[in-house]
Amino acid sequence: MIPTKMDFVAILKVLQRKIWVLIIIPALTIVCSVFFISRMDKKYKSTAEIATGFTTDESVKLSEGSNANPFEINTNFINVIESMNSKTVLSLVAYRLVVHDLESEAPFRNFKRSDDTPEDVAITKQTMAWAKDKFKERHSKFRILDSYDKEDRILFEILRGFDYDHEKLVKGLGIGRVSSSDFISVNYVSENPFLSSLLVNAVCEEFIRYNKALKQDRSSESIEFLEKLVKEKKRVLDEKTATLNTFKVSNNVFNYDAESESKITLIADYEINRENERKKIKSLELSLGSVENKINSLSGLNQDEVVQVNQRIIELRRQIRELNNATDDASKTRTKKLRDELQLEMSRIDALKNNTFSEDLKELEKDRDQLKLELKIAESDLASIEQTLRTLKYHASGFAGKEAKLADLERDVEFASADYASVQDKYNTAKNKSLVIGSSIRQTLQGQPSYEPEPSKALLLMALAGAGSLALCIIVIFSIEFIDFSVRFTSRLERFTGLKNIGSINFVNRKTFNIRKAFIDKSGEKESQVFVHFLRKLRYEIQSSKNKVFLVTSTQENVGKSFLILSLSYTLSLIDKKVLIIDTNFRHNSLTKMLVAQVDNRKLLQKGSETEVRQTESNGKEAQAAQSDSENGKSTNHNGNGEVNGKERAETERHSIIHNTEFNGVDIIGNIGGYDSPSEIFAGKDFKEVVDRLATQYDCILLEGPSLNEYSDTKELIEYADKVIPVFGADTVLNPLDRESVQYLKSIKHKLLGTVLNKVQFKDLSI
Repeated sequence: MIPTKMDFVAILKVLQRKIWVLIIIPALTIVCSVFFISRMDKKYKSTAEIATGFTTDESVKLSEGSNANPFEINTNFINVIESMNSKTVLSLVAYRLVVHDLESEAPFRNFKRSDDTPEDVAITKQTMAWAKDKFKERHSKFRILDSYDKEDRILFEILRGFDYDHEKLVKGLGIGRVSSSDFISVNYVSENPFLSSLLVNAVCEEFIRYNKALKQDRSSESIEFLEKLVKEKKRVLDEKTATLNTFKVSNNVFNYDAESESKITLIADYEINRENERKKIKSLELSLGSVENKINSLSGLNQDEVVQVNQRIIELRRQIRELNNATDDASKTRTKKLRDELQLEMSRIDALKNNTFSEDLKELEKDRDQLKLELKIAESDLASIEQTLRTLKYHASGFAGKEAKLADLERDVEFASADYASVQDKYNTAKNKSLVIGSSIRQTLQGQPSYEPEPSKALLLMALAGAGSLALCIIVIFSIEFIDFSVRFTSRLERFTGLKNIGSINFVNRKTFNIRKAFIDKSGEKESQVFVHFLRKLRYEIQSSKNKVFLVTSTQENVGKSFLILSLSYTLSLIDKKVLIIDTNFRHNSLTKMLVAQVDNRKLLQKGSETEVRQTESNGKEAQAAQSDSENGKSTNHNGNGEVNGKERAETERHSIIHNTEFNGVDIIGNIGGYDSPSEIFAGKDFKEVVDRLATQYDCILLEGPSLNEYSDTKELIEYADKVIPVFGADTVLNPLDRESVQYLKSIKHKLLGTVLNKVQFKDLSI
C-alpha cells in the first residue's frame, strides 16, 4: 500500500503525540553512554607497516614480461592480509606474548583463570614453567594448538587466561592495505602501549618468518619433484637415443636417401629391359609360328599321299590273302594282277619317301630350330630380369619400412629431448627462485609505543547512541502504527472503502456518559464537548439532505449504531424535531432494550397479526390530532363533532406500538427480537405505506439495520428508507466480507448518504 499525504500527516501527528518518548529515551541513552564511556579503560594504538613488493620492480626478475595485472595484485594483497589474520600467524604471536609475560618481571597482563575453564585443568606455577618451554617449542615448529591434545588444552587455557587467544587478539587487530600503495598497515589497540607495539611488530615478523618458511617448504618440495622428473626424463632420452643407434648399426644405415634413390633408378632400368625382352619374346614367338606353319604345309602334302598309298597297299595285301586260298584260274589271274599293283604301289611309296625331305623343308626346319633357341634365351633373360626386379623392389620396400622406423625413433628422441629440456628449465628456475624467496616482503615501519591514549570519541559515541535510540524509537513507533490496520480516522476510511464520509464521532464511555449533561455543561470534559460538536455536524448533514427516513447500518457488529442513533435523535430533538426511532434490528434489539421499559410484547414489532400496522396508523393519527389540539389550546376530552372520546383515546394508546422515550420529541417502535428477517415479519403488510404515513407525522425517522456481513436484513430494509448511513468502527479492520458489503453499498449510490466513522480515538481526531 503506497502511503498518501494523509498518511504522512498522520505519522507526523503520531510523532508529535510521542514527543516526550522521543526526547526522554534518547536522553537516557546519552546519559547511560556517558556513564559507560567514563568507565572505559584508556586505549593505546601502535602501527607497523610492511612492504609487499607486489606493485614495484625491485625484486630479482627470473623472467621478462611477467608484470602482474591489477586483479592479481589485489588478490595477492587479500591473500597476505588473510594469512596475517590466520590462526597460525596469530598463534605464533600469542606464543611470543605469553612467553614475554611468563619471563618478564613487568608482564603486560596477569593470568586470570577463565570461568569456563575445565575443572580437570590445574594451572600452577610448575605448570606455567612447563608451559613456557612448550610455547617456545610450538613457536619454533610453527605448530598451532590442538584442542583434542591434553597438553595443548592446558596451553590453550593459559592463553585464554592472558587474553592472548585468537578471538581476543583479532578484536583489537586491524590489518589492511594502505590506500592503493604497496604497503600493508598493522594496527593494534590495547590497554598497554608497549603491548600494542610488541604485538604489531610480532605480527609482521612472524608473518614474514612463516611466509618464508612456507615458501621454502613449497620450493624444496617443488625442487625435489622437479629433480626426480629431470632424472626420469634424462633416462628416457638415453633409452631412446640408444635404441636409435642400435637400429642404425643393425641395419647398416649410412645414407638412406642416396641408397634409396639408386635402387629406384635400377628398378626403372630393369623394368625397361623387361619390357624389351617381352617384346623380343613376342617377336620370336610370331616368327617361330610362321616357320612351323610353312613346315607343316610342305610336309603335310607328302604325308597325305603316303597315307593313301599305304592304305592301298594294305588293301591289296588283304585281297591277295583272300585270293591265295582260291584254286581257280581267275583267282590266280586276279592275284597276279593284284601283286603287280602291289609292286607298283610299293615303288610309288619308295619314291614318295625319297622326295619328303627337300631342301626347302630342311632350310625351314633349320630356321625353326634357330628361333626356338633364341626364344629360350630370351625367356631366360626375362626370368633373370624379373628376379632382379623382385630383389630390387624387396630391398626398396625394406628401405621404406626402415626409413619409417628410423623416423619414429628420431621423433621419439626429439620429443624426449624437448621434455628433458623443458623440465630442466623448470628445475633451474625453481632453484633460482629458492635463492631469492621471501625477499619482496619486508617490514618498513616498526611499531612504537604511544604515550598518548586514543581519543575516547565520547561526543561521537554519545551522538551515535542518542541518534540510534531516537531512530529505534521512531522505527518502533512507525512499526506499531503501520502494523495497525484498523480504520482509525476518516481519511483511511475513505481510502479503504471509496465511500464519501459525512462525519465522525469520537469515542466516549457509554457507561459514564450523560448526553444531557454533555449538551448543558459547557465546561465539561474535552471528549464530551468534541462528541457534541461532531453530533451537531452530523445533524447538519442529515438536515441538509432534505430526506426524512434514514437507515443506519454497518458492515460489522458492535460498531455503536444504537448509541449513535440515540445520540443523533436527542440532538435532533433539541431543535424541536419530532424523531421516530424504528428498531428494525431484529437480530439485536439494543434500542428497544435501552428506550422501552417493561412493556407488553404485543406492543412490539413481531411476526404476527396485522393489527399492529393499523394500530400504528391510528396511533399516528391520534398523535397528530392531539398535537393539533394542543397547539390550539383545546382539550382532548370533549364530545361532539370532531371531538375524540377520552375512553377511545385511552383504548388507542393502550394498543399503540409507538412508545415515548425519556427524551421529549423522540418516540420509538421497538421489536421483540428473533431470527426472522424484515421480509418475513412484514409479509402481508404494506410497511412502506406505514413508513410514508409516519413520515408525515415526524420530522425524521431513523431505522437500524443489522450488519451487512452477517445478515441480509439491511438489503430488505433499504426499500423503506430514503437514505442509507453506514457506520464503521474506528477500531475495526476491514476484511474480505467488508469489501463485499462496501461493493453493495456502492451499488446503491443514489440512496447512500455517506459513511460515519464511530469510536474515533481522541488522539486521531486531528489527523
